[in-house]
Amino acid sequence: MRWSHLLTPLSPVYGAIVRIRVAAFRRGLLKSDRCGIPVVSVGNVTFGGTGKTPMVIALVKDLISRGHRPAVLTRGYGRTSSEPLVLTGPEIRASVTEAGDEPLELAQRLPGVPIVVDADRIRGGRLAAELGADIAILDDGFQHLRLHRDLDLVLLDAGDPWGGDHLPPRGRLREPVEALGRASAVIITKVDPAADQPPQEIVRRISAIRPDLPVFGARLVLRRVRTEDGWVDPTELRGRRVFAVAGLGRPEGFRTLLESTGAEVVGHRWFADHHPYGPEDRAWIVREARKYGAVVVTTGKDAVKLDPLEGLWVVETAMQPVEGQWDRLWSLTPEIV
Repeated sequence: MRWSHLLTPLSPVYGAIVRIRVAAFRRGLLKSDRCGIPVVSVGNVTFGGTGKTPMVIALVKDLISRGHRPAVLTRGYGRTSSEPLVLTGPEIRASVTEAGDEPLELAQRLPGVPIVVDADRIRGGRLAAELGADIAILDDGFQHLRLHRDLDLVLLDAGDPWGGDHLPPRGRLREPVEALGRASAVIITKVDPAADQPPQEIVRRISAIRPDLPVFGARLVLRRVRTEDGWVDPTELRGRRVFAVAGLGRPEGFRTLLESTGAEVVGHRWFADHHPYGPEDRAWIVREARKYGAVVVTTGKDAVKLDPLEGLWVVETAMQPVEGQWDRLWSLTPEIV
């Protein structure tokens, strides 16, 4: 018997708590507040692994191209301060403990865009408005019901959309999949690069939950790689021996991405999501890579905690719509975009 099966009786308890909280907001017992500017939420129903950060980056860049002044609202997982923090890049002076790993990556990838780090997303949204933003992207916001959102996007990983179909402690679902019914749209991420539409078996299950729910597809592509000598094309990974390191919700997708370039993944070490790398971790990673005669390759989120590390290569990914542009997505809210 798998130990995870022994935890199954606890899942209904978790599910009941989630349902009670959602019902309290739906019935008005708990209130959602506005922050003064439109809010687009990017979230999921599983714990990690759907590509929220590259999706946030893609939407922010697209909004800028349409003449908007977006800001990003993010909690800053694991930070030591409860005070709001604004990162604007390109020169970032905050540490991981002050800001969190994902806000630092966002600030590096979106120079000049206010990254408002605050667990109180209503306060953060109002601060973003004061800074001149005309729209806010709420990172990891599907369960953050206190802040009113004008567009509620839920991401599903094409490789593992349902988190094992179990709530914690046995599975990776944050809430029952029926929660998709309150979304504005679903975006199936990490669609096969050769496909011209998202997997239809996932689309059918979404339709069974809510037939009129718009569904989009997006691909995660490797845009470039940072080496000790600077940025290079992903083709530099072809045929190269690499040791993959990541702390992600579903790190297997990272390995698949590397292998798609022709890289030879000779070893890997998967850490827990948001893992705080210490000296022993760093020393072990370097030793293992040397043993395999490989370069260490990691993600942007992990790099902000591993830099500087001898021989570290960092991949930069981008989320691209299967349709080629985001026009149909923004058509859901023509009054704000």
